[in-house]
Amino acid sequence: MKHPIKFILTVGLVLFFPVNNLMAQQSTQTGSIEGTILDRDSEVPLAGVNIQVKGTTLGAASDESGKYVIKNLEPGTYILVFTFIGFTEKTENNVIVQAGEATKLNIALDEELLSLSEIVVTPGSFSIMGDMPVSRQTLSSEDIKNISFSEDITRAVSRLPGVSSNDFSSKFTVRGGEDDEVLMILDGMELYDPFHQRDFAGGLFSIVDVEAISGVDLLTGGFSAEYGDRQSAVFNMQTKQIQDNQRHTSIGLSIMAARLYTDGTFADNKGSYLFTGRQGLLDQAFKLIDETERTPRFYDLMGKVQYKLTDKQHLSFYVLHAGDETKIRDVSPEAFDRHDTSYKNSYAWLTLKSFYNPKLYSRTLLSTGLITHDRNGAMQKYEFTDKLTFSVKDKRTYSFFGVKQDWNWEASNRFFLKGGFDIRQLEADYDYSYSIEEKRLDLDYNLFDYQNGFDFQSKPSGQQGSAYFSSRFMAFQNLFLETGLRYDFAIHTKDKLWSPRVSAAYSFSKNTFLRAAWGHYYQTQFMNNLDINHNVTEFDKAELSEHYVLGLEHLFANGISLRLDGYYKDISRLSPTYENLRDLWELFPESRNDEVRLDISGAEAKGIELFLKYDTGKEISWWFSYALANAEENITNIESNALLIKQTGSLPRANNQLHTIYGDINYRPNKKWYFNLSWQYNSGWPLTKYTFIADTLNNDDLHFSPAHNEFRGTKRPDFHRMDIRINRNFEIGLGKISTYLHVINIYNRKNMRKWDLDVVNAKEELVPDDKGGYKLFEGGGYFFGTTPVIGVSWEF
Repeated sequence: MKHPIKFILTVGLVLFFPVNNLMAQQSTQTGSIEGTILDRDSEVPLAGVNIQVKGTTLGAASDESGKYVIKNLEPGTYILVFTFIGFTEKTENNVIVQAGEATKLNIALDEELLSLSEIVVTPGSFSIMGDMPVSRQTLSSEDIKNISFSEDITRAVSRLPGVSSNDFSSKFTVRGGEDDEVLMILDGMELYDPFHQRDFAGGLFSIVDVEAISGVDLLTGGFSAEYGDRQSAVFNMQTKQIQDNQRHTSIGLSIMAARLYTDGTFADNKGSYLFTGRQGLLDQAFKLIDETERTPRFYDLMGKVQYKLTDKQHLSFYVLHAGDETKIRDVSPEAFDRHDTSYKNSYAWLTLKSFYNPKLYSRTLLSTGLITHDRNGAMQKYEFTDKLTFSVKDKRTYSFFGVKQDWNWEASNRFFLKGGFDIRQLEADYDYSYSIEEKRLDLDYNLFDYQNGFDFQSKPSGQQGSAYFSSRFMAFQNLFLETGLRYDFAIHTKDKLWSPRVSAAYSFSKNTFLRAAWGHYYQTQFMNNLDINHNVTEFDKAELSEHYVLGLEHLFANGISLRLDGYYKDISRLSPTYENLRDLWELFPESRNDEVRLDISGAEAKGIELFLKYDTGKEISWWFSYALANAEENITNIESNALLIKQTGSLPRANNQLHTIYGDINYRPNKKWYFNLSWQYNSGWPLTKYTFIADTLNNDDLHFSPAHNEFRGTKRPDFHRMDIRINRNFEIGLGKISTYLHVINIYNRKNMRKWDLDVVNAKEELVPDDKGGYKLFEGGGYFFGTTPVIGVSWEF
């Protein structure tokens, strides 16, 4: 297909703009609900009260005068739920709306003492989706469903301050850390590297379908003792809870995947089920644009069955399975490049929730899992810059069985206790070998025949576990403290680690909170992450980050929510790090001649983050985030066989991002349409540039060897792009059809993924210069240009 972008845009316009126009049939066929909300005792208007129309995504928030309005409601009878922190939730049934009329409904709320378990003590805590008031949510369920990249919950959080990611990867880093420093949890189950297509910069998107998720808590630092074995952040997902007599099915189709989701109840509402499955369509999309070199395929399945044994005993069984494979075939007269990769993630877990009384609760979880990793590759090249033969076989399996238990006890209105343990039996199996022969330049600028190989088989096993205890209490009026202690151990690394943690929250008013936290956060090397790619055969000791975090949260009377956080991370016990100078995301790093080993004595990350959001349920909503951050590491030694100007001392980390800006504006004229416009910007990452040195071989062929400039001596150009997404809903007799058109990078900014240099021009020809050598041509790989994505789903 010669013009795939034009074709997709044309299909999108046909889907979105049928006969009727944007605002047709709006005001006269709908009604509204409006009123004023007061404190019952003082009769003072309450600003920022959340009003939700039950069973829909519609709602509003009260303004500084306590007034609210919910527009564009179809005639009918509704249930409204009013929630506000520090007040008892109120439900109004049988609220009647008539076409062209405004239903008056004034509300008085009763003040209540908050449960200690509901107090958010941790700074840097973001609530996404979920059932808490919209005014307190960072991103609501409606936001997530309608913004850019909404099909992937892990991509959606990249717009939050402190989070850094790139176009190609669903993985993200937090506050100067690495992308493996985020703890991923699904209903209490830890997920290891839960991403599809890990050959694309570590993972193209999550293996968990957002359709099955009801809420996410993102903790970007200073989190409590119940979370461990990660240095930077927690991404805690909760699946949907199915309501009585509910049955819901959704079928979706986009360029990325086809999807089926269904849920419902059985046994007179004692039981419920949830199932979702996706089949990737990337391989078919690649065919549309005549991309035959790379063939990616993926799928995932998830199921949950929940049953009420008694009113106080709830049993749930979960299964999650995902599979990926990628084939690369790049063949030319001068070279061939063949890669086959396959990854599979399988989890099963059983959860028992026990409610002993209104104040005492426990959760017990039995789990098992199997993760497989299979990379096979071979290449042979005889080009101006590459003359090599390479092959690799990397097969790994990782399995575990574990038991985990958590207890929550609200001893009184002033004292709340949590504790628990987690113990797992781990087994891994490594079968690895590689060999390489290549023309390389030594450190004295002499060309030589480089040969290397490595063969490794091992089956490590052992236990890994943890225990924690934390207490939350009201120290004084409006001052809440939480102290915690955590112990982690791992047999395969011989780690025995104690982690103290302290956090505090002070409530200046119901709308203003100051929070602070300090703690130690260790991370043990995963048993399936032995760095055999670089001939490393021993596990490293755990790394440590010490967090200092301070945060201010305020909800203004006009509905604007403000978050301002400052943090400092002191990172120590760092293991040696390996990276490729010219491509950080190289699929087969063993094949490269630009590999370096970094010895690092310590690192630090610090920054200030701002988040603003305005959403009172009206047509216009927006949010904005800005982060000023700096992450540096003290490099004491650089080992490399590549020609490199070695620079040691305090240097920016590989993902250092000084400025990050993200802004979204949403327009919701009615329940049929939702428009989202987003813009993002970040400073360029550090970069090591290089040049080429020419030599003539004995057979008179030319060979060009790379010679690298100062290590991380410059940086990539700054990144920015704008996206637009248009969502259109059609109510039909058999449910609802939702369509979207998402255009990535609408002004086609060329954002550099990697900087590259070549010795030939576009015609694959050498071009002599005027100095007796040859011209070099700058180029490189880029992230998404203007890219349209369309999708459709049917819910019934």
